[in-house]
Amino acid sequence: MDGAEISEIYAVRGLLECEALRLSIPALSDGNLDEAEQVLDQIDAERNVGRWGALNRTFHLYAACGNQRLLGLIEAHHNAADRYVRILLSNLDHRARSQAEHRDLLAACRRRDGKKAVSILRQHLREGSDTLVNAIVGGGLSRKS
Repeated sequence: MDGAEISEIYAVRGLLECEALRLSIPALSDGNLDEAEQVLDQIDAERNVGRWGALNRTFHLYAACGNQRLLGLIEAHHNAADRYVRILLSNLDHRARSQAEHRDLLAACRRRDGKKAVSILRQHLREGSDTLVNAIVGGGLSRKS
């Protein structure tokens, strides 16, 4: 576990994902938003931590951004962060907080409030990174994942 690596991955994710979300907001349909809500419900019910990462990626509302290169970069950084996300959600019992933030993000998207949605996403990623780094520095991680 490397705190510097986590910080770097999450910093890049913040830049890429916030831009993709900003670009996506005007193009999101009610159907896209309803599908995202269904994914959040699936995450709530899912007990297999291995599935959480895939469902989390499915939730994020970036596909409507219209920039395939940006989406490819996001996917690469999601892959780099996957093991850390699983640790964050399982070992650090971060799932309820993450889901609450996801629901706040979805609500901002439903209101078409791009500034608020991007702000929520930026904070969501920052808090995830900070929680992981603090757990590594403080020795609060067990090696379950």
